[in-house]
Amino acid sequence: MNTIKDLIYFDFDKAKSLNSQLNGGIISELTRAMEEEGAVSSEIGFDIKVLKGKVGATDKEKTLRTEKIELYHELLNEIEKSLFEKKILTDLNENFENGGASFNDFLKMVPNFTYIKSTGWSSFEDFERFKRIMNNFNEIQRLIFTSALDNNPEIIQFKEQINDLRKEIRTSTKANKTAELKKLSAIEKNFDKTIEKEAGAVFLDETFIDRVETFLNTFSPNRLNFRLAPFDVFNDFQILANLKSKYLVDGDFENVIFTYGSRPNIKLSVFGIITSCPQKEDIRVNLNDEYLGYEDDELQEEAAFEKAFRGVFSSFEGFEKFFFVPTYPKISVSPIAIYREMKIE
Repeated sequence: MNTIKDLIYFDFDKAKSLNSQLNGGIISELTRAMEEEGAVSSEIGFDIKVLKGKVGATDKEKTLRTEKIELYHELLNEIEKSLFEKKILTDLNENFENGGASFNDFLKMVPNFTYIKSTGWSSFEDFERFKRIMNNFNEIQRLIFTSALDNNPEIIQFKEQINDLRKEIRTSTKANKTAELKKLSAIEKNFDKTIEKEAGAVFLDETFIDRVETFLNTFSPNRLNFRLAPFDVFNDFQILANLKSKYLVDGDFENVIFTYGSRPNIKLSVFGIITSCPQKEDIRVNLNDEYLGYEDDELQEEAAFEKAFRGVFSSFEGFEKFFFVPTYPKISVSPIAIYREMKIE
């Protein structure tokens, strides 16, 4: 059955490497020819953001970009076809819906899959966008709720005091402006309390915002996640994927938000290789178990140090579980492509 795909994300590096292993790099030859023709100064020759950002692009550049998008689809279709023929790629929806196995039996089969494809309801989780919204949350609240209180004398007085004090601080030549800043902070707090009382606004504690940002910067810097649930009923089974911004086909996640939304109301598809598949009972060997048979005083100094050091890394696992580390029955994939697929009967 033929399909039409609207590509949202395409990891060209992974796709090119995989195609080279499967088909001897047939499409790679075409890629190199196009790179030479277009004289695109990019390691892989497919930096759409550079081409798209040019003002008054030539017809040649526009044609080249169109040809590259066509090549993306050709390469993706070729890879999927080859993997299906070699029985390496599993369509999870078809496997579960037509395989005749119960959901629990299906979950037992999942660790045996390598490359998978699945379609379902999805969401994008952009941590940088989340931090930006959180940092500006209080100012947005002030903008929204003060507009409804423009005729309130108390609000008018507060706004005048804040504006005057901010101008004074900006124009002041004093090296130490601590006193003025403390006064501004006190006025702004009273301003917020008045808005909360009069309009029902809710403000986040600034210290809380700073601590959450520190936590995110430590454990999830520059993180863009994709989450997909293949089955409407068993929605605890989800596919998680960490995305690289440079492989977004439209060049910017904001374009994805404006097009599909952070929680699309149209089902999308993901194609990639399983990289984490937790089991109900953890069957992994714990590499730190090598020290179980020893007391601390029986270990040489360097071994005792290594044991303590590795214990610190193990303790970090608990923190990492807060952010996109899959737990049973969820799985994670290294994504090659995310797209909307329309089947042609």
